Amino acid sequence: MRRLWHRLSLVRSPARCIYCTSNRTELFPFNKTPSLTLGLLQSFSTHIIPTHNESIMRDHKDDCQLNSTNKINKASLLADFYRALSTQDIDRIWPLYTYIFNNNLLTYLTPQNFHSIFTYTVRNRTSQKNLHRLCALVDDMKARGISLQLSEYNALMDWVGGKTVPHRHPHHLTDALSIFEEMEKTSVTDEKGESRTKQPVKPSVFTFNILINIAAHLSDIRTAQKLYHDMLSREMKPDAYTYTPLFYAMSKMGDIDGMDHMLKDIQSTGFNINDNTIMWNVIMAGYAHNGLKEKAIAIFNGMDRDQLPSSCKKKGRSKPVADAESYRIYIDMMVRDGKLEQALETLDNMRKLGVKPVITIYNTLFASIMRPKNDLYAYEFENMDEIEKERRLKLLHELFKSLNDSHIKPNSDTMYTLVSAFLDLGDTKSALETFVFLSKNDSIPPSNKSLNRSVAHLAKERFLISKKDPSKIESTAELIDRLNDIVTKSVI
Repeated sequence: MRRLWHRLSLVRSPARCIYCTSNRTELFPFNKTPSLTLGLLQSFSTHIIPTHNESIMRDHKDDCQLNSTNKINKASLLADFYRALSTQDIDRIWPLYTYIFNNNLLTYLTPQNFHSIFTYTVRNRTSQKNLHRLCALVDDMKARGISLQLSEYNALMDWVGGKTVPHRHPHHLTDALSIFEEMEKTSVTDEKGESRTKQPVKPSVFTFNILINIAAHLSDIRTAQKLYHDMLSREMKPDAYTYTPLFYAMSKMGDIDGMDHMLKDIQSTGFNINDNTIMWNVIMAGYAHNGLKEKAIAIFNGMDRDQLPSSCKKKGRSKPVADAESYRIYIDMMVRDGKLEQALETLDNMRKLGVKPVITIYNTLFASIMRPKNDLYAYEFENMDEIEKERRLKLLHELFKSLNDSHIKPNSDTMYTLVSAFLDLGDTKSALETFVFLSKNDSIPPSNKSLNRSVAHLAKERFLISKKDPSKIESTAELIDRLNDIVTKSVI
């Protein structure tokens, strides 16, 4: 059942049969046909859901096989496999690995081959497809008696724990905890029900950090605290990646007393929290989210805002350095309090200091100029005088110009908030122009870097690109309806 996913997401193209001159359906995902012939055709039959036409193709393949006098060359097969393995691209490796599996040839692969495939899979895009690959690979490793290393257990828990989906669910935590229990066992039971001994793997601080992070995102503070105390009982020293998700979980649950208590405990242990700005950002956002804005503002005012975060790498700082996220939280608080001028002043200070704003800051400022959803404030907005409207329109154009000058990539929220703000202020022309501009400029510009680089460098670049947010800017149905209504009225 692990390998049923192979049948999905394949593009077909017409090609010549490798055994005769008739046409067949090409299922190979590469741009170029490798030297392996017979094996590839057998392998691809397991990647799709059989149809009538594909059954005919299989019969045709069998006829070609009977007429062929060439036998499978294992040396050629392994050569193709190692050639694909050298690319570090799992999309090239996996079809050949599947063929090897289907023909019971896994015994020709070394344990290092399995570990390499595991590494290249977790370096690839975090998708459900790659998760299934990872699980199938782990099953094969267990069947061969190959033990997972600590780093591989950590990666597997991270992936199984909901890394591939936008929102985690309780079963993700359950699956991750089952892997955590398995790694400490001295014996395992295989698919045949036979028990065999294995070397237990001791968890590390990073292992607990992964599990605590999964529990924190599910607001399961009890499990997160159990893991934290289990970590302390093993005499492990927590780090910033341990405390940050705990603060996050407590802030989501509104447990401000728990946040204060943990903050005192951290400071009493001698851990210098000032070295980690991210932790302070989580604490500040937790206070702001639960209505304690005075505490949040006090944290921001206590930060070092005279230098760039990237230029201050020394340890043992007396106060944390404010980064773009720190400014975002503070500007969001100012906007919610109706202090737009102070928020704009903070944005100007960011640019003067050299801290590049994040797109969320501009989206928040655009949204503050939109028509409020509250009926009381909406009435005041609709009765705004022309002078105030002109001032807000000028501010919108200045912010949009600042966004483009800073080379900050907009997203779907940018389109909705900015275009809606122009429409609410009655500037239909600017709204349509902005909508067209953002719709045409939502793609990533091609890279001018030379492709004459090592495989390891290209693999690292592919990994970083796969982690980026989707580049497609999509407008909401509400915004499309408003624009369609305006265009319809103008035509009539």
